[in-house]
Amino acid sequence: MPDPPNYAHLGDLDDRLGEEDRQVFDRLTSISLSETEKELAITPDFTAPGETTLMALHFHPEWVPLDLIEKRLARAFPDAVDTFVIPTQHNKILTLGQWAGVEADVYCPEYGEKIHLLFHFKKSALQKAATFQTMMEQTFRYRALQLLEILSALTKPDESMAKGIKKSGLDSQALNLAGTFAARLSNLIADPDHFDPHRSPMLKNRLLTDFILERGLEIPSAMLDRALSVVSLVKAMVKKRIDPSRFHTAREVIEEARSFGAGVVIPHPPLFWPALLDDLDVDGFEVWNPSTPKHTLFLIQCLGRSQAQGRKLLPFMGDDTHMSSKIRPELSDEKSGKSREIGFQPPWCLPEVKSALAALGHSRERTMNEYRVKIA
Repeated sequence: MPDPPNYAHLGDLDDRLGEEDRQVFDRLTSISLSETEKELAITPDFTAPGETTLMALHFHPEWVPLDLIEKRLARAFPDAVDTFVIPTQHNKILTLGQWAGVEADVYCPEYGEKIHLLFHFKKSALQKAATFQTMMEQTFRYRALQLLEILSALTKPDESMAKGIKKSGLDSQALNLAGTFAARLSNLIADPDHFDPHRSPMLKNRLLTDFILERGLEIPSAMLDRALSVVSLVKAMVKKRIDPSRFHTAREVIEEARSFGAGVVIPHPPLFWPALLDDLDVDGFEVWNPSTPKHTLFLIQCLGRSQAQGRKLLPFMGDDTHMSSKIRPELSDEKSGKSREIGFQPPWCLPEVKSALAALGHSRERTMNEYRVKIA
């Protein structure tokens, strides 16, 4: 068997920045929309002429202005007269019309796991939600810092990190290459001339991968793939090193949210099974989400079991649309971005789903009406 190609010289790349590094970084972290991107933002992938109701309680505008989101929805649902739309950015409260919402990272010490929760409430309740807003701001700052932890782990890997990489069959050359790009990206983020706080929403873990792909075009694909494998492995290892003290607990965040009348929903529970079994004070959970599309009928059965035990929970469906996949699909890690659209939750109309929900006395209309009344 021939020896593997030697790209040792690539490990000698330094972290000095060039103009191309700066240009790529500026483009990847830009929050300004081009005219083409603005048109993409207001152009839905699907439309529902004749549909008179619109419910969208789980979607992510990201850096797309909400007035463009409203234009997109007007095109997607031209005949809607009864609308219930609340944006749910990660750890950042947004308001649209009379409503406000957020998807929050919280920690559950009972089973040692971080989960997500959706919170929805009246915009007018914000004046009573100072503590809740502070909780979200603290969590948002920590989540933005996770990329910096990943970059640090790559540039200065500790012993356990190095052992984990070696155990996975990845060599020091790949680690050096990944570390070099991580160092460059760290320097760009630290440079106030090339990064300002307004771009902090763009500090996502995906940023390093995109930066490497764009700046590594001249590197042999085999070596680049190994470097990207190192990045993926280190990301996973950093995420596992969760510091519970950085997050508020699910119960304390829920209690605070309830104090000003917020509703609480568990999104895509197959990703957080313990939360589905827990007795958290929630109003319901998603029985369908594009990230977990195969569990709908089973989750409706779970809803029925909860109902039999006296818990009055509502079924929800979240389209979980990320607008980055609509305006910059090449930078999105959402593989099924084109299949998602704000307000579109197809299973509500499937005969077997409608029947299963009806057997429990539920429907999209009931969820929409009861939940809206509850948080009003």
